[in-house]
Amino acid sequence: MRRRVLVLGAACVLSIVSGAFAPLRKTFLVAVPGYHWSFPADDFAHPDFADEWWYFTGNLQSADGRRFGFELTFFRIARAPGTPLDQQSYFTHFTVTDLAGRRFGFHTRALPGNWQQAGVSRDPQGFHLWSENWRADFDASGPRRLQAGWDGMSLDLALAPGRRVLNGVNGWSQKGSAAGEASYYYSFPHVQASGKLQNAPVSGLAWMDHEFATDQLAPDQQGWDWMGLHLPKGDLMLFNLRLTNGARDPHSAGTWQPQRGAAVALTAHDFSLTPLGWWQRYPVRWRVAVPRLGLAFTVNAALDDQELRDPAIGVNYWEGAVTLGGGVGAGEGYLELTGYGSKFNLLSAAPRGQ
Repeated sequence: MRRRVLVLGAACVLSIVSGAFAPLRKTFLVAVPGYHWSFPADDFAHPDFADEWWYFTGNLQSADGRRFGFELTFFRIARAPGTPLDQQSYFTHFTVTDLAGRRFGFHTRALPGNWQQAGVSRDPQGFHLWSENWRADFDASGPRRLQAGWDGMSLDLALAPGRRVLNGVNGWSQKGSAAGEASYYYSFPHVQASGKLQNAPVSGLAWMDHEFATDQLAPDQQGWDWMGLHLPKGDLMLFNLRLTNGARDPHSAGTWQPQRGAAVALTAHDFSLTPLGWWQRYPVRWRVAVPRLGLAFTVNAALDDQELRDPAIGVNYWEGAVTLGGGVGAGEGYLELTGYGSKFNLLSAAPRGQ
């Protein structure tokens, strides 16, 4: 699912709406079946939807064997229909997990596009996401470079993106039963990354999700558990949607991308996720079973404390590097846990429409 719905608090920076640039839409668009994808154009922003995110996570290793995880995420938020891209709000999260040092660091930014401090742009070289000096650069094949740095954390990676994978039904990812409770969602699940992290040469695998929507979660949904995993025979994405009564939502789903061949869409009936151990309120160890694929293994936090806390926008969630065990062979990836302790609510700022 990937994912991420932001709750904007009083301290957040709001977009300024102006009708001087284009006629205002009365409603946002919502995600419905039958979207016609066009790449690389759809790597760019979709301003007629309320929110959008480009999510990068990865597992890296230095020449001396030190292991790291990272997250660099760009969120675009429109507070009202018709708001131009340069007047919307942009939020960015940057984390580094140093497994040898047993340290997790994070920094967040909330900046308005109308101050020219953050945004999205295009030029002859491609498409760019930026928040001050943090950047993600794309060309026609997909993401090609990431850069970020703050308070001793630094990242500069060249990317070879591999193939795009459409999740759900041709990229339409249903999250609830009502019209519009869905997103458009695709991934680059197997991105080769090389460069520097903390000024040390590193290489490894990254994962990128791009998702845009307006009102994708249902009122009775508490949060979700998402994992993007690199297995010996392919890449696996699974998400559990959790209801406020503790039950599992039947719209939970996933995608299996084997090393060769077409992606396989998975429904809630195809897999199970069972918590095995906790850190504070978060289940950071899991038993995963996908009988349809003959898979059964464990997912284990590489470091228990990988919680990102952002009081400026009212978001706390656990997102961190994981390793795989239990007979599947060597594997790694990222796990995200939201809605623990308090319900994750959609940003709801304007009328919905189609």
